[in-house]
Amino acid sequence: MTEQTEITAAQRSFQYQIWLMLVIVFGVILAGFLMVPKTEEQRIAMMERMGTTNQGEIISPTVDMSQLLASLPQGEAPKWKVVAAGGEGCNQGCQDVLINSRQIHMLLGKSSGRLERIYLPDTASLELIDLEELQAVHPYLRIQPIESSSLTELLQGTSADWNMLETRYFVVTPDYQAVLYYTQQHDGGGLLEDLKHLLKYSPNR
Repeated sequence: MTEQTEITAAQRSFQYQIWLMLVIVFGVILAGFLMVPKTEEQRIAMMERMGTTNQGEIISPTVDMSQLLASLPQGEAPKWKVVAAGGEGCNQGCQDVLINSRQIHMLLGKSSGRLERIYLPDTASLELIDLEELQAVHPYLRIQPIESSSLTELLQGTSADWNMLETRYFVVTPDYQAVLYYTQQHDGGGLLEDLKHLLKYSPNR
């Protein structure tokens, strides 16, 4: 009788262990399913909360740039964007930013097709910029003149707000959300590493 009781207790203990394992496994699967970000913006926010290191500065809150960029021709698959803006005309600092972004675009290799580069010159400074020469030097650069005040208003109250005196890069998601920015003091290699990471873990649409 004692032996049978000991066997029954062992069986119950074994059953409890099985149920505990099942609860843990399904709990982890459910938590993972609930935590998976559905958009690039949610993924960036999750990275920020978890302390993932970015080389660029996170824009908080993210900025919707659709009113500045949506008029540009779009292919079948929306692309990530590196957007350059600011500076008086396209001075040396602006030229350095555009050249750096071109080199980074090339270094992405097979992922380069998922990214496009855009320059937003101020319409008030167009007489200072030779757009034909700029397009010849950067044949794959999209140029979209804007009123600088429109960008200033979008960035007002965010961590990316600045005086527009120097050219900056912005990383913009396929849904037109600006999520990271880089000044001319940032290392271009940092932008490259961030783009590789973003392209690796974002949906290839």
